[in-house]
Order: sequence, then structure tokens, then C-alpha cells
Amino acid sequence: MAEPHQSRVYSDLARFYDFFFGRVFVDREHEVIESLNLRPGNRVLEVGVGTGIALDAYPPYAHIVAIDPSASMLKHAAEKVKENNMGHVELKIGDALNLDFPDNSFDFVTSFHVLTVVPDPYRMISEMVRVCKPGGRIAMTTHFQSANPIVALANTLVNPITKLLGWSTRLRKQDVLKGHPITLERNGKVSPFSVHTVIIARKNS
Repeated sequence: MAEPHQSRVYSDLARFYDFFFGRVFVDREHEVIESLNLRPGNRVLEVGVGTGIALDAYPPYAHIVAIDPSASMLKHAAEKVKENNMGHVELKIGDALNLDFPDNSFDFVTSFHVLTVVPDPYRMISEMVRVCKPGGRIAMTTHFQSANPIVALANTLVNPITKLLGWSTRLRKQDVLKGHPITLERNGKVSPFSVHTVIIARKNS
């Protein structure tokens, strides 16, 4: 079975990613970024930037560092940065499970639809919290396994297929959010009928 970042979705199919997934995700990602009310001089890390579909939501007065393990994805993100004159955005190859930044480096750390992709989501959140400044905020969107037992069973049945495409449907919220030095500020579905959850948390001082 392919590990998440070895999936073709994140390599040779990168050029099709925006068409298939961008329409589903982009409005949600923009809404979350805009809700953070970034201020001039803020430093933001986006973990798993992919093709950069959310980059134009960040204001030009903040400095954005965006990482992804896929060179193919970053190539498309770089095209967006160049075409839109995003001089405030810095793209880097990077591993969500081993962030190459010192502790307390960023005012905000964001990640969109990546948590179910990595092999160790708890470690990913730990790394995001580590590089976030005390009092800073961590913002994520992701899909968690449903608390409804019937829906959860359906999640389990389709999980072997989604794993081949690069993500898990069996991630449980309580397994990845507990134990971190954070206070949840937003923790709920995007809409009553959505399968996606928005998490915004403040790192404890």
C-alpha cells in the first residue's frame, strides 16, 4: 500500500489536483485564513501547501512560509506565486513530521486537508505547536471519522481505497488533539452537512 506522500495524487497527478480538489477546498481554506485576522509583520507557516490554492488568501503584509514534501506540487505553487506577484510567500520543500524551524518561530501555523495524509498525524500537530509562538494560533481543516457508528463503519469500509489515493478516513479527533499545550477556539463542522472540520487553537503561553 502506498504511503500518503507516495500517492500519485501528490506527484505525477499534481497538475490535475486543482481541477479535482481545488473547487471543493478553496473557499473553505480562504474563509479560515480570513478569520485569523492577520496583522502586518505576522509570520505564518502553511504545512502542506500543495499546489498553493489558498495562497492568495494571505494578505501581502504578512510573511508566509509554505512547505510541502512534493516537488511536483511546489512547482505548481511556484507558478501561482510568480503569476500573482506574491513576494511575501516563500516556498520550501519540507516534512510535516519534522519541521525544519526553531521552536516558537511563527505567529500562525496553518494546514488544510493534510492531517489525514501523513502517517503520524499526532506528531504533525506536535510539530505545528512546537514552531508556533506562545499565544499564537494553529488553524487546520481536516476530515475526522464520524461519531455516528453507521457512518464510521462506512468510513472504515472505504478506507483501503482512500489510502491508495493518499489519505485515511479513520482519523479520530480525540486521538490527535489530546495532550497538546493548546486551547481550542473553534472546533466544528464547516456546515451542518459538511464532512470537514475546522480546528483553530491558541498555543498556551
